[in-house]
Amino acid sequence: MANHRPPSRRHRESSPAYVRNAANPRQVKWAERREQERAESFLASLAVVLGTVEGRRVFGELLERAGLYRTSYDNSGSATYFNEGRRNFGLEMQASLIQAGEDLYEQMEREMRAYRRSLEREAAAVQQASTPADGDKEG
Repeated sequence: MANHRPPSRRHRESSPAYVRNAANPRQVKWAERREQERAESFLASLAVVLGTVEGRRVFGELLERAGLYRTSYDNSGSATYFNEGRRNFGLEMQASLIQAGEDLYEQMEREMRAYRRSLEREAAAVQQASTPADGDKEG
C-alpha cells in the first residue's frame, strides 16, 4: 500500500494499550510501529471487502443508515444529538472507505444510486398498477 499516513485518531482511541511505560523509547517505538501495521491491515482488509459487490452494498447501506445523506436536526434536542453522533460515525466510516480505495468508494456510490433508482422505478410501477384507471371507481 503506497499510502503511509499516520493512524487516524479513531484508531488510536480504540487501540489496546501497547505501552506500559511512556518514558521507555523502545516501548513507544514498538507501539507506534504496531499501531501503523494495525491501521494498514485494517485499510487493506477494507479494500478487499469493498472489492466485492456485496461489500459495497453493505457499506452503502450502512452509510445511508448512518444518516450521511440527511439532516441530523430533529425537534427534540436529544434526538438531534443522537442523529449527529450516528452521522459522525458515518463520516468516519466514509473517510476510511475513501482511504482504503477511492475508486472502489466511487463505484459503490454509483451502484447505490443505480439501486435506489431501480427501487424508485419499481415502486412507481406498483403504485401505477394499483391506481384505478380513469372512470373506474373502487367501491
